[in-house]
Amino acid sequence: MLNINLQHLKVISAIEKEGSMTRAAETLYISQSALSHHVQELEKKIGAKVFERRNKKLYLTAVGKKMMDSAEVVLTELQKLGHEIQSIKAGNYGTINISTECYTTYSWLPRIITKYHQMHPRVTVKIADGATRAPLTFLQDGTLDVALVSRPANQSMEDHPTFKFTPVFQDELVVIMSKAHPLSKRKILYPKDFREQTLICYDVDDKENDLVENVLKPDKSEPAHIIKMPLTEVILEMVQLNFGIAVMAKWLIASQVSDDMTMLPLQDNFSKRTWYLVTLVHQHQLQKDFISFARKELRNLPKTAGFKPVR
Repeated sequence: MLNINLQHLKVISAIEKEGSMTRAAETLYISQSALSHHVQELEKKIGAKVFERRNKKLYLTAVGKKMMDSAEVVLTELQKLGHEIQSIKAGNYGTINISTECYTTYSWLPRIITKYHQMHPRVTVKIADGATRAPLTFLQDGTLDVALVSRPANQSMEDHPTFKFTPVFQDELVVIMSKAHPLSKRKILYPKDFREQTLICYDVDDKENDLVENVLKPDKSEPAHIIKMPLTEVILEMVQLNFGIAVMAKWLIASQVSDDMTMLPLQDNFSKRTWYLVTLVHQHQLQKDFISFARKELRNLPKTAGFKPVR
């Protein structure tokens, strides 16, 4: 491997472009003797002449021409890298990998990402759908830059040792069922009402079903049966046909509930949620700018029942 440094490449480039040692030294802000020393040092390291003098002018040798070609590539790339680093520091360039713990948020997230990219064309925002089931894990290992997660509204997420939680909106979970269901006459439901019921939910691992794991099991109110479905539309259709009950975000399904279905509030702290855009504790400028933009855009979304942007 050649034992040369960046200064050697700068010297070759300056001499070739300026055409003389004097002007090259001025361009590099060094003395002519220092410039000559760099040339001699370089030629000693590579064991070949880089310049030759003909008729009082300096010309690149065959070796010098080859080094000049490489010097132009390296110096150009380093200059480009410097500009890109400054752009990244200023939040104007780079890639943001984002995911969310809930597929339903993809109904509005792509719109925000598209608008952000239109305003910041040098920033690429990628949705990592493979990280949906454990976004904080992927955030911690560096796969994600931003994660969208929810926590019970009464749970404070300030001063977390690993992550920075920025609240963006609040929503409410409701229980939906057919009007033919026996529970439909109730005004409000409690966790105990889920006993012996059939719960229709999204197709996630049992341990990732927060309603069952964090609410119903601790209350000894597990449903008799659980039916897993991949799509919101399928869940609503099965509820409409009275195959069971479901718990979903009010803002998501309020406009889709038919006349023969009903929504009931769930009396539990779990039903009120705050959604956060989460990063590691030390945010870079790109993350800060995207989160600020997303919060502003969420406040501008049309008003929807059960959806409250954080001001």
